[in-house]
Amino acid sequence: MQSPGLESVNSIDDVVGNRYQIEKMKAFAKEINSGKRREPLLIWGPTGIGKTLSAYLLAKWAGWSVIENNAGDRRGADVLDSKTAPSSTSRGLFGSRNMILLDEIDEISGSYDQGAGSAITRLINNSKSPIIMIANNMWNQNISFLRGKVEAIKFSKLTNLEVQKVLKSFCISNGIKLTPGMIESIAARASGDARSAINDALALDGAAEEAIDVVGLRDRKSEVFLALDRIFLSNTFSAPVRALAVSDVETEMMIKWIDENIPNRYSGMNEIHSAYQSLSKGTTFSARASISHYYNYFRYMSALISSGVALSKTGRPNTVKGYAFPKVIKSLSSTKSDRGAGTLIAKKLRRKVHSSSRYIRSTIIPLLSSMAKHAMENGNTKEEVFDFFAAKFGLDEKESEYIIGGNSGSQAL
Repeated sequence: MQSPGLESVNSIDDVVGNRYQIEKMKAFAKEINSGKRREPLLIWGPTGIGKTLSAYLLAKWAGWSVIENNAGDRRGADVLDSKTAPSSTSRGLFGSRNMILLDEIDEISGSYDQGAGSAITRLINNSKSPIIMIANNMWNQNISFLRGKVEAIKFSKLTNLEVQKVLKSFCISNGIKLTPGMIESIAARASGDARSAINDALALDGAAEEAIDVVGLRDRKSEVFLALDRIFLSNTFSAPVRALAVSDVETEMMIKWIDENIPNRYSGMNEIHSAYQSLSKGTTFSARASISHYYNYFRYMSALISSGVALSKTGRPNTVKGYAFPKVIKSLSSTKSDRGAGTLIAKKLRRKVHSSSRYIRSTIIPLLSSMAKHAMENGNTKEEVFDFFAAKFGLDEKESEYIIGGNSGSQAL
């Protein structure tokens, strides 16, 4: 997954920031080209600071062909052994040395990438080609097997001025129209993340300067707002997909946020209809992936819920309103204590009524509530009802109070 803005940087010596780290990478390449065998490099650090870009430009500088495998690819033992391993012991089409690039290595999954750890260890032991791995966190347990097998090089966040330099170069090379004030504001809010700043630039290309306020509304730590900005403000296919890929927000949560905010950002009926249609198709592919375990469906899902929604608009989105918190999450939060009490009561009642917890919450508890109220209307005291529930079902006073208070039915579901 090459970093955005790659086309605007032609040489590894033009990479902004992390110069000491770049020199260590160049020394690695010189030793490889002189015939010395070297352990793989593990380049790690925060997102958006040029790790992958630097690896590609190192390969260009050293005259190597890049064989990449990233988090968008399957990385089980079968794929690594059959496709990546052969490239590590052969030469490129014109005799150049191959460089094996394992990007986002800390994103390997035990369930999705079965046997990846053993296959990567074999690759390290048998490779005749240089290997570079990219990670956000070298201490991630997913890659604990690499300790002692690689040389780690930590990249640091860029400074504000360095981010501005990257932005200016990118805008000139790609015809992005931003005022100097917008560039300064984007860089100031980027917290050293050049990729995030470039995504902001793509989203705000040609916009009025006051549009920068939308970026300013959010906390940079709020991954949800970051991703939503890319989706609703972008006019390109790549920026929303990329934003979703690097976000730490769970997909189901992101779908809820997008669902809630489509009407807040889009105004035309055709825009709203098209956006919801893309979102609906995306959730369909998500369900198919979960049911069939054919995980390539997730690629379609990601494109539809991000770029599909982004490209549904025909004009400038509404940037006046803030993002609305999903009502479904609010509802679940406000009824959390009630739902928890209903679940505990249902577990007790299962011993007596021998039905599922769901049936007890939806049918039995409301029935008991109705019976208790009817009994008190006909002269029974609350204490007598409490005694009955205690003797018959083993409920304590708090649980009986829950039933009598009518906190059941749909909220208990």
